[in-house]
Amino acid sequence: MYKIKRYFAGVIKQAKMVRWPTKRDMLSSFAVVLVIILISAVALTIDDYIIAQFLNTLENQFGTSEATSSAQMICGWLLWK
Repeated sequence: MYKIKRYFAGVIKQAKMVRWPTKRDMLSSFAVVLVIILISAVALTIDDYIIAQFLNTLENQFGTSEATSSAQMICGWLLWK
């Protein structure tokens, strides 16, 4: 029982030594994360568009016998008309 009590006393002691972030620290970290997410979303959208155009070019050059092109199946949400 003594070891358990000593363990939790140590946990409480360590928890008191933690430096919790301030509101300003949290807002600046949030801003950095938000900017990175937005940049990543734009980059992925551009990449998806480029790949879809490349697949459409290949299909137009070599033709397809299917009713739905593979580019529309792969990138359907971007190419819906």
